[in-house]
Amino acid sequence: MFLNTARRFMSLHAITPPLIFHPRNIRSKKTGPDVLTQNVGVLLKVERRVENCIAEFLSSQHLTFDQYLYFLTHEVLAEVDDGTTCYNELKHHHDTLDHTFWLLGRATLLQRHYPVFSEDSVYQLFRIFCLLADRSPAKTGLLQVTLTLVEVREATKYLVTSLGREWDMKDFHQLATVISTFTFPIFLTFLEGRYAQDTEAPALERAVKELYRHFVEQILNHGKVYQRAWWAPIWVKRELEVRPWVMAAPSHKPRSRAAALSTMLGGSQLLLSPAATIHNIPDEPGAKPCRFTLCLESNKLVQLAAIDHRSKSEWLRALDTAIHHSHDTLPYQAFVSASRKQEHAEEEARETAERIRRDSQADIIENTQAELKAEKMARAEAEAAAREEAAARQTEEKRVLELQTLRLQLETLLEEETQAKRDEEIVRNLQARVLREEWERREELELLQEEQRKMLEEETKKRQAFEVEQEGKDTQLREAEQQLKKLESERLRLDHELRNAREKIIMSERGKELLEARMKVKERTPPARTYSLRPIRRERGNIPARSSSFNTHAAKLFKFRSKGDDGSENGNGNSTGNSNGNMEST
Repeated sequence: MFLNTARRFMSLHAITPPLIFHPRNIRSKKTGPDVLTQNVGVLLKVERRVENCIAEFLSSQHLTFDQYLYFLTHEVLAEVDDGTTCYNELKHHHDTLDHTFWLLGRATLLQRHYPVFSEDSVYQLFRIFCLLADRSPAKTGLLQVTLTLVEVREATKYLVTSLGREWDMKDFHQLATVISTFTFPIFLTFLEGRYAQDTEAPALERAVKELYRHFVEQILNHGKVYQRAWWAPIWVKRELEVRPWVMAAPSHKPRSRAAALSTMLGGSQLLLSPAATIHNIPDEPGAKPCRFTLCLESNKLVQLAAIDHRSKSEWLRALDTAIHHSHDTLPYQAFVSASRKQEHAEEEARETAERIRRDSQADIIENTQAELKAEKMARAEAEAAAREEAAARQTEEKRVLELQTLRLQLETLLEEETQAKRDEEIVRNLQARVLREEWERREELELLQEEQRKMLEEETKKRQAFEVEQEGKDTQLREAEQQLKKLESERLRLDHELRNAREKIIMSERGKELLEARMKVKERTPPARTYSLRPIRRERGNIPARSSSFNTHAAKLFKFRSKGDDGSENGNGNSTGNSNGNMEST
């Protein structure tokens, strides 16, 4: 495993030559790598001081890169890896070394003319490059770490599909075949210049993160899945990730929720081993669909259910791959990369063999050269005739196209002219109809005006007659008012005379009553005692209302009338009334 790590170690320092070897001379003094070796020993938690062993390594004062790599592999890396250690136990050292090498070469790797990726994205691409790159000699004799065309294609394809775009293999080969070697700066510039332009920064970061999770984190599958609780028949939906040695929940979930799910489902990580097995459970009526089980090495049974049958197949394939590679000493993507490179090498070998086989048939080629020349000449003549015919056909097609275009234009103009005439006829008909309606309306208005004139004349005559009649009635009214005034003055005069006559009659009647009363008093015998001449209260009700013409003396005498005089008074009243009536009639 650490041979591959040493290769990545070499890859980083091939990009940062001052730390490992001089770019102009592959030899370096032994005092140069001391600090680097010490840092590597500290990171790997090696107890002894491994930097002191460099001076004792070989007898020369200079080390080549291969010699230093041999020393690092057998003296330092062998302390933590004996060649059989599983990668899941060494992944922490791998991450630490890669991060340290990145810090050493970050200043050089981040220098670009037109940067597009962020620093975190460049670091993730650096780790992917270190995982997939190979060491190869350059033309100048220096060591060089590059990506093969197959690995560049695989990484670029995954990045493009993660951005939601369609992968164009032809376009990639047109650009990639021009580049001879893909070092990390060239690989970064290739991605930024061709596939990262006109893309939002969050989308790029997310796509690079997906690429990093696929290659470096080695996530074979991730998504939502149902898991049955161990203490009750309850299916809980959770998010899981499958790696070659473990099936676990993502670490970005909240701790409280992750702890609750772990308690409910019996742990957040399920360690995989070659002894683990998976079983597909067919769907049954009334049961949870898309079920499958995972039996661990400890005989723990985990019941899972996918969302649909497609995701179920993906989970089964991912778990089978993870179990198969659970105890590998190298990363899973390293095996996949090696298989891709081997397939590419075999394909190139087949192409080379085919090319050699074709080259070995020189005799046949010599015998057929004449035929080929004749065929070429005939083909050239046929191609010339075909070109002439194609040119003539193209000219004819162009002429036909021009005629069709002209015909379409003429048809359009004719249709527009016809439509204009129709519109003009419609407008003319509308104007004639409007004119007729205006003429009829004018005749109606003239008739109405004539009728109004006649009615006005009649009204004028009626008004004149009414005025004459009104003047006569006004004259009669004035005469009646004058007559009424005369009658009113006459009435007032007669009322005054009648009032005077009534007063005189009343005075004469009162005087008469007074005389009669005096005579009755004289005829009566003198009483034993003196009686009051004032009438009692109940006899006062029959006293007539006083007139304004009464004198005070007559009124006092009238009040002292006796009760026995009522009958005579009534009789007198009647006579008075008769007299009054006679006077009013006069």
